[in-house]
Amino acid sequence: MTDHVGASDRRQVLREPILVVEDSPTQAVALATLLEDAGHTVLIAGTGEAALETLRQSHVQLVLTDIVMPGIDGYQLCRQVKAEWDDIPVILLTSLADPLAIVRGLESGADHYVTKPYDPVQLLARVGHVLGRANDEKVMVPRPVRVELMGTPFTISATKEQILELLVSSYGDLVRASEIVRAAEQRARFLADAGALLSTSLDPAEILGSLARLCVPYMADLCVVDVLDANGAVSRVAVASTDDVFGPDALPVISTCPTNDPDHPYRIALATGEPQIVGLEASGIVGRSGDAPTIGMHAIPVCAVVAPLMTRERVLGALSFISYGSRKSYITEDVALASDVARRSALALENAKLYQEAQRATQARDDVLALVSHDLRSPLGTVQMSASFLLEMLETPGATPPFQQQLKIIQRAVTRADRLIGDLLDVSRIESGSLEVAHSPLDASQLLVETVEEHRPIAQERNITLTTEWVGPPTTISGDRDRISQLFSNLIGNALKFTPADGVVSVTGVAGEKFVTFAVTDSGPGIPVDHLPHLFSRFWQANRATRSGAGLGLSIAKGIVEAHHGTLVAESIAGEGARFTFTIPIWES
Repeated sequence: MTDHVGASDRRQVLREPILVVEDSPTQAVALATLLEDAGHTVLIAGTGEAALETLRQSHVQLVLTDIVMPGIDGYQLCRQVKAEWDDIPVILLTSLADPLAIVRGLESGADHYVTKPYDPVQLLARVGHVLGRANDEKVMVPRPVRVELMGTPFTISATKEQILELLVSSYGDLVRASEIVRAAEQRARFLADAGALLSTSLDPAEILGSLARLCVPYMADLCVVDVLDANGAVSRVAVASTDDVFGPDALPVISTCPTNDPDHPYRIALATGEPQIVGLEASGIVGRSGDAPTIGMHAIPVCAVVAPLMTRERVLGALSFISYGSRKSYITEDVALASDVARRSALALENAKLYQEAQRATQARDDVLALVSHDLRSPLGTVQMSASFLLEMLETPGATPPFQQQLKIIQRAVTRADRLIGDLLDVSRIESGSLEVAHSPLDASQLLVETVEEHRPIAQERNITLTTEWVGPPTTISGDRDRISQLFSNLIGNALKFTPADGVVSVTGVAGEKFVTFAVTDSGPGIPVDHLPHLFSRFWQANRATRSGAGLGLSIAKGIVEAHHGTLVAESIAGEGARFTFTIPIWES
């Protein structure tokens, strides 16, 4: 045995480095950083050969080495270190995957081991323990002991205390590994249950409610599900709690107004799509309505994880897992699990929404088919009857067919059919964004008067007073004459249709700085409040039993206004008439 420096001299060297032997540069740097942060000096060797060269040139107080390396492996390195420098302790980085690894390490002379992947606290504790024992003059010189494990004989040079310590450490490592495996199995079962639950329904509300109930108590004391609308506003749609005082649904007693602070982790998660661990700020995610009881022993949340519901680079909402004391904090594994659940939930939610959109598209298609078959059948039937009548008259000797009258009937029927087909094409263009608008300067007041006069005969026929008023100086607007005339025609025609005899329909225009505001007001029965949100939907009519027309006029009117970069708004009080107001921009020369 050789020693380039005596043991007593070595004890006097202060802050001698620890030699880390690791062929992975990434792992070597991670170990070195951990040890240096704990106050140690570190040298790094990438191979066993390099480690031996370093030991021959430098004073080292401990060798921390991986086992599996090219060339000299960890066992061989340990034997050679103990042969040349028996006072330098060696710690092996090993894996519990091989039950013989620890015994092989003892046989090679190792003083201790650390399992991979290592726990930083455990590794530092082992290093400190081995260094302390190396400086203990009372440590006995071990005698070789022959043992057999799994049919393989080993000769171990270790004290009874060292073997007992390794056995206890191994048992502790096995317990921790078992806990990790058990936790992983629980997470896998939970994800399997979540996947099965998310596939049982295509109703978004049902999906999110069931998901919230599944997540308690396994992941949280309180689970909150929020979704974002098209404008980015947060809506709280499901809440579940472990506390029986809330019952199965905690939504009525949980505040529906999460914090608006952009720097709060909740808002950061929604803005970035990245999960966030929340500490004391968790109280910003939920509040309590009125005198709602506490959850467990805590009146406010202790910690939380916010996982965005994200799919195709778009945030749909957030899942918030909130602890009121069952957990003191959330760790990396919890965040990964929360993110996985949120990702699966977002996909299920997106699929449910796509299914609903497909259902609506199917219903819209059926509406179109029903509309076309109903509304085209009437004018086509009229054409058929008039044509049959004329043919019959022509085949009757001496009969004089009323050509002019029947041809006028045919012409009106064809006009109705052509108008319906034109409306259908306009709706299609509006929805595809291809409605053509040819802008030109138009005299707003003159266009208003001309359009009203076109409808005056219809108003007089129905004994309805049709008035017009222009407010402000002469103004030129930017628009398509034919499309704006069509817009006026749809709104005025709609007002005349719902205004009773002796009623009044007024059409006004008001000049503004950037827009002209037009309004069509009638004295009809008004529009019920629950009908207002549907007014501009295609094919929608308040009374389908007595419907007149296809229900496309207001939808087309809105499309024309928006194509002119204006707005169309409906206002009404039941029993007091309705008012439709729209804006058209002023011409900029």
